[in-house]
Amino acid sequence: MDAELTRIRKSYSRMGMAYLVFFITATLSQLAVMAGLAGIRDSLGEGLYTLLGLLSMYPAAFPLCWLIVRTVPKRGPSWQFAAGGKRFAAIFVISLGAMLTGNLIGQILMMVVSVLTRQPMINDVQQLILEMEPWSILIAAVIVAPILEELLFRKFLLDRVACYGQLTAVLMSGVLFALAHGNFYQFFYAFALGVIFAYVYLRTGRIRYTILLHMMVNFSGSIVPVLLLRYMEQNQILGSLLVLGWYVILFAAVVGGIVLLIVGRRQIWFYRMPRRVPAGRWIMTVCVNAGVLLFVAYSVLSFIML
Repeated sequence: MDAELTRIRKSYSRMGMAYLVFFITATLSQLAVMAGLAGIRDSLGEGLYTLLGLLSMYPAAFPLCWLIVRTVPKRGPSWQFAAGGKRFAAIFVISLGAMLTGNLIGQILMMVVSVLTRQPMINDVQQLILEMEPWSILIAAVIVAPILEELLFRKFLLDRVACYGQLTAVLMSGVLFALAHGNFYQFFYAFALGVIFAYVYLRTGRIRYTILLHMMVNFSGSIVPVLLLRYMEQNQILGSLLVLGWYVILFAAVVGGIVLLIVGRRQIWFYRMPRRVPAGRWIMTVCVNAGVLLFVAYSVLSFIML
């Protein structure tokens, strides 16, 4: 058993190291590209400059991450259950509700921190989205990010560690995905979404479902608010009514998500894997290893710096 736990620990460590390499490389690439483009920033325009900076994270970092990930034996899910239209719609409502609830928790937490530290509460991510053009948000946040993030945090990870315990793998996917966002504002809703998307991938074995869910959630949380706020600047009365209507829809998503979770709670289950980590050993095996610890340390440092 100890030899098996050592193999599992090494698998999780390599995955943690892969994500560490990804984000260090992505950060350095982004800094280099944005510094290189600084001289022609005005001619590019703010929208294109920001977009190129965001996209520069992936060309070098993604292949390097994959080179490490592929050293971990792939033991992907063998189950193939189609989501179905009604079930997919229900999952989307749950995901949207989870995003809103987690975002509210993050906002409240940062408000408390702001009061205690007497420092202004600045949400850099929200500010960046509001300053970007809708077309650049569409490319970066609604198309590119969901595809690559679902490959990174769902397919790459779950195909290699879910065989050691599905619930553990789902929680790890949520934690790593949340830490990767690098700030408290996004941590809670990213964790909730990461868990939901990981479960969907395990149940269906199809990454396209989680990519589409991710795209829909990001579209709802970025494009729609930006378009509504900009329209309100042109037509304050009608724009205000549309914003109010959107808030009603979001509130309904939160309530609907809670109801759907309660009603469908008995349908949430995990396969009992033959090679799973024993309950009393999973922290030392899954979390206390070089790769995961280094990734967590890097993420905490990012949280502090931001």
